[in-house]
Amino acid sequence: MKTFQKQIFIVFLGIIMVIILYSFPKYVVGDNNLNTTEPIENVENALKLIESNNPMEGVFMLRKILEKEPKNKEALFNLGVLSIQSKQYNKAIERFNQLLIIDSLDKRAYLHLGISNFELGNEEEANFFFDKVLRSNNNLLIEQLNLFLNKQ
Repeated sequence: MKTFQKQIFIVFLGIIMVIILYSFPKYVVGDNNLNTTEPIENVENALKLIESNNPMEGVFMLRKILEKEPKNKEALFNLGVLSIQSKQYNKAIERFNQLLIIDSLDKRAYLHLGISNFELGNEEEANFFFDKVLRSNNNLLIEQLNLFLNKQ
């Protein structure tokens, strides 16, 4: 009789545990994506993917970020830089113009608009943007501009 009572107690305890587990919110019990192998979508993780052996996955992540947050300046900037690196200068110009619509004070966009226009042979536009960089008194951007021009 004692063994039978122990078995009933264990079954009863098991039923109570199941009821308690099902009453918890899903994020406490599981289904919170902590075990997923997909990286969290942010610009930093996208750039890590680009620098690793999955550059296209990083580009897709940046695009996905922009779909969710069309005014994400860092995603726009990095997609623009990647467009320059892949010699898609018109696409780069489009990205940097979008960036300037969001933040007209972002001098990085002026530098890269100048570079993109220069590469397309639009010297007048390139000089306009390079002049904005020089007038910004931003030493880092001016140094980057000088490095670019010295390579030409």
